Amino acid sequence: MRDHEAGMSIRQASFIYNVKWSTLADACNRKLIRPAGRAKELSDTEEQAITDHLMCQSDWGFPLTREEVRMLVKDYLDRKNVVSNRFKDNAPGTKWMNGFLGRHPELQQLVPKLIKASRAQVDPATVNKYFDNLERTLEGVPAKNILNFDETNLSDDPANKHVIVRRGEKYPVKVMTTSKTAISFMFAGTASGTLLPPYVVFKSKEMSETWTADGPPGTRYNRSASGWFDMHIFEEWFSTILLSWAKTVDGQKVVIGDNVSSHFSRRVFELCAENNIKFVCLPPNSTHLLQPLDVAFFSPLKSEWKKF
Repeated sequence: MRDHEAGMSIRQASFIYNVKWSTLADACNRKLIRPAGRAKELSDTEEQAITDHLMCQSDWGFPLTREEVRMLVKDYLDRKNVVSNRFKDNAPGTKWMNGFLGRHPELQQLVPKLIKASRAQVDPATVNKYFDNLERTLEGVPAKNILNFDETNLSDDPANKHVIVRRGEKYPVKVMTTSKTAISFMFAGTASGTLLPPYVVFKSKEMSETWTADGPPGTRYNRSASGWFDMHIFEEWFSTILLSWAKTVDGQKVVIGDNVSSHFSRRVFELCAENNIKFVCLPPNSTHLLQPLDVAFFSPLKSEWKKF
């Protein structure tokens, strides 16, 4: 081809090098051929960032399901203000998920072992493994840098409360002055005894100013359709309440809480990396045993709440 570019004809080159004229013609007249198929919706760098996110969640003890990965990608595209032409409502489908897993062999799918609720107990081996990991993680970390968080829900439904009636009455009726709604709270406290401001979530479409009146200093309020925390509200709590605390202490911060994989957005992981924060998640079905706030804080709180 260099001889052809220098002025030699294709026929002369065919005779000299004993190569078919048609073969040389195809080679000399070739055109740039683009790879078949469309470009990927996410760049290699973006896919690798998502892969790193998934592996980190797995290492911290709360791996995502396929559906949660799809929602993670949707959330990422929504935040970039990107409207995908291939993903319905920016959420990738099964075909993309299969291709993504094929492109990243460092990830694998495993089916969790399903057990009956009656057998969903925390065995000693799981507890020992948790405390071994906790001990390694907390080595050299001061008490003020160790934070425990937990979410709970309080209802004003009086249905389960006992009432005093005339003996012989079988079907007592009580006029309700409550809304039979539930309110979620996120509390967090350090091992040194500092309690962070609470975060309150109402079950509502709109917020009322009266709901936020006279709350504890620093309390933040939000609302959701379910009345529970979701990914966006958890991120809001993390970036305001938790991060405000994290920026007041130097060195490694360790945050201990429940295993709720759907709460952790990609932004939360970025903030963890930026602020030297590491999570330690409680084993499944162990809250009643291993969650400090649930055992020592919420249990007496709910006992008193039921009296009102």
